Amino acid sequence: MSKFSNLLRLLILLKSKKRMKTKELAEALGVSERMIRKYMTDLSEANVNVESVPGPTGGYELVGYDYLLNLDIKPEEAISLQMATRYLKDSVHFDLKLQLVSLNDKIKILNERCNQVDDYSDNIITKPKSSNLNKEIEFELEIQAACISKKKLLIKYCSVSSGETERIIHPYGIITRNNLKYLVAYCENRERELTFKLMRITQVVVLNDWFDVPSSFTIKEFMKNHLGLFHDENYSLKLLIKSPFSKVVSEGLYAENQRIKWVNNETIIFEGDMSGKPDIIRWILSMRTSVTVIEPVVLKDEIKEELKQMLKKI
Repeated sequence: MSKFSNLLRLLILLKSKKRMKTKELAEALGVSERMIRKYMTDLSEANVNVESVPGPTGGYELVGYDYLLNLDIKPEEAISLQMATRYLKDSVHFDLKLQLVSLNDKIKILNERCNQVDDYSDNIITKPKSSNLNKEIEFELEIQAACISKKKLLIKYCSVSSGETERIIHPYGIITRNNLKYLVAYCENRERELTFKLMRITQVVVLNDWFDVPSSFTIKEFMKNHLGLFHDENYSLKLLIKSPFSKVVSEGLYAENQRIKWVNNETIIFEGDMSGKPDIIRWILSMRTSVTVIEPVVLKDEIKEELKQMLKKI
């Protein structure tokens, strides 16, 4: 096939598979691994952002939405349309309200960042209540506007370790990782850059104070160095799961590369790569005696130690 056809096929593969290694792409396109690296250089020159993720589960990852013809919808464009829709819906002087709402809905369908229905916390699927989802959408609109206008925010944030606290932050931008939304911001209380999970923000107040983003700061570099959130240790899980959780797990998506094998009518073998140790342990413990951890042994030992500590406090 021609180079142009291969580039289009490569984009489609990355869009559908989310992340692929050089060898996988070369085999799929029928070209050498050296040619794949050349294609990546060509895409970079065309302002198509393909990120190279290191590590055993890494590979090439398409960053953004629709890069065909370079018609990517920028966050600022999507959020400005939402703001215009909200402000014009009650206007008596604007006759195209229905058309604007319809366009906004279509953009939200195309724009994954504005259309998250499920919350994936470190690969563990949880469905948020509709009230929380509505709050997240409302807060995201305010936060994005503050990011664009460089205005400080007063937020209430519910942390797992310290409960609900009030903070003044400088919002830099909203990012999506594992289909979960995070706000990257400078926290005046902690005096450093942090990430805030949008689902845990309970109140947002836009202040009249402005801030400047340090010239040395980039969200991309922050993501690379923020080990606790983005480079959490990866586990290759192998679990034996019995009824009633075997059916529930077989119907869900808990890891992109998960494999389900039915041993009998009531038992499955679950395999998949997952990150986020605290959530993995919580998920396994939630299945109680229905689950047996086969691999990895190190995680199995940590769960045993966790149970010992729990027994001491009961």
